[in-house]
Amino acid sequence: MRRSSAFLLIFMFSFIYVTALLPQNFLETEIVTLDAAVEPDSVAAGQAIQLILRVKINNGWHINAHKPLEEFLIPTKLEFDSTMKIEVVKVDYPLPKEIKFAFSETPVLVYAGDVTISAHLKVSEKVFAGSHTLKGKLTFQGCNDQTCLAPNEKQFNAALTIVDAKSNTKSDSTNLQGSVQPDENADSQNFSADELYAKKLIDKGFFYAALAFFLFGLGLNLTPCVYPVIPMTVTFFGAQAKDQKGSNFWIAFFYLIGIAIIFAILGLISGFAGKQWGFLFQNPWFVVVIALILLAMSASMFGVFEIQLPSSLMTSLGQSRKGTLGAFIMGLTVGVVIAPCAAGIIIGLVGLVAKLGLVVEGTILFFIMGLGLGLPYFILANLSGLLSQLPKSGLWMVWIRKFFGILLIGVAFYFLVPQASRMADQQSFYFGLIALFGGLYLGFLDREHGYKTNFNHFRAVFGILLIILGVFWINEAISSTSSNAEMVQAEELIEWKHYSAKEPIEFKTSEKPVIFDFYADWCAPCKKMNRTTFIDSAVVQKSQEFLMIKVDCTNPDAEISRLMKEYQVVGMPTLIFLDKSGVEKAELRAVQDVGPEEFLLKMQQIVP
Repeated sequence: MRRSSAFLLIFMFSFIYVTALLPQNFLETEIVTLDAAVEPDSVAAGQAIQLILRVKINNGWHINAHKPLEEFLIPTKLEFDSTMKIEVVKVDYPLPKEIKFAFSETPVLVYAGDVTISAHLKVSEKVFAGSHTLKGKLTFQGCNDQTCLAPNEKQFNAALTIVDAKSNTKSDSTNLQGSVQPDENADSQNFSADELYAKKLIDKGFFYAALAFFLFGLGLNLTPCVYPVIPMTVTFFGAQAKDQKGSNFWIAFFYLIGIAIIFAILGLISGFAGKQWGFLFQNPWFVVVIALILLAMSASMFGVFEIQLPSSLMTSLGQSRKGTLGAFIMGLTVGVVIAPCAAGIIIGLVGLVAKLGLVVEGTILFFIMGLGLGLPYFILANLSGLLSQLPKSGLWMVWIRKFFGILLIGVAFYFLVPQASRMADQQSFYFGLIALFGGLYLGFLDREHGYKTNFNHFRAVFGILLIILGVFWINEAISSTSSNAEMVQAEELIEWKHYSAKEPIEFKTSEKPVIFDFYADWCAPCKKMNRTTFIDSAVVQKSQEFLMIKVDCTNPDAEISRLMKEYQVVGMPTLIFLDKSGVEKAELRAVQDVGPEEFLLKMQQIVP
């Protein structure tokens, strides 16, 4: 009896000790619970049903959205067993949450708490009557604020009864057919981060949405996109103030309406388009094109060339330049100039209107945004005393143009720098951009007088060749992803050994202590360590005293699976430290991203 009690006490203390060493988050790796039901649960063959899958996610955990913003993250996906013949009409995933975690530089889209996924299905006419089980699985990747588990899948079952078609009522059939009609928000899971923010404003009600859009428009006046039109606008109102003896109210009013109409057209086009415009600025080539346009506009500010309308159109506009019609045309012109440049700021609103198909409401909201943009000019135009005191045009206006040219260069780099930071070869990216702009400028934009015909032909050919070279450089930079760049940079600094079945490493007989880095391509914290910890100079220098081994668990083969099982690796990243005798220092194990200082401290506990 005493021996049994002693054995029980030893077992209890051993269990408590081992449990204390394990990360609390991994004591229960079943972080997702599923509850599936079919509505209705009794139908005739050939009719429609709806699967309701209630997903309960444990506190402190989240799973990636159906369409995460980062390509390397594993999306949540609902799939069905092909044993039972059903047709998947569409799947409605819940609206994800936008959350900023410690391992990510930008917010990510996730599901947390209790969420519901609904699938609209149609039963095959060939399914026989009787009791059936609808089977499927949910694929997901669980993460918390510090680490990510390996991708997982969970099975679910739902009972379904197929009855004789004659016993099913007509009204039930009508309701079922109606249940598979696509709703207006079927693509709600496709929102980008900017669009989710904009949607929150619209969901509060039209009044709040209108106020937010008006303030957005007012705020556009503080951006560099509006600077090029300020001298043109001031000059226009100055001329109107001299010729207009009465109030400038109507002049300013029609100018304001002209701007607002251009923005209303932008909203109308977005409502009809129904495309995912919100991701345009994630495309490097789109950003390059926008930057080239801005640089070309900057060159025009420095007098390289003049942007002129056809003479016939200039004559037509010149005849109606004065009065309310001239003010209206001027407002339209200003709106056309500002809208494309400001697209980088309002792209979330444009994409949201496009996805939700808010044709009428979107048109009105963008019209209100245009009113907000034009309000300062409306006020300025009515202050005739202030306009009359403005200095006359002269060299100072040339200086102002050059000033705005510099600002436009800054706006171009505002768009370019975030893209360049993701490139593995930033030098090729910037050289490619310079080559593209150089080809455009030297071959086509330069309108210096005196060039002979043969030299103009040479300039054109030279410009085309330079543009081709620029496209090649930029394409090379884009082809190398930022994740590869981080890995290459980390591996160039630290002499990593890669564990695989083809080249197994005899680490247990190593004369040096060993550090294992179990990682995966879908692991965001792993990428963070490549950007921070593994390029730290102190860590790099200390790593020379260790055998550094990386284990790629993205698609583990039999040997890597065996190694993961041996060291009980369940999440990524997992960092394991072995002393010279090959024994793991359990107290140093980390199942999360570790900063440079903490990682160096762990290394020093093995090799002082």
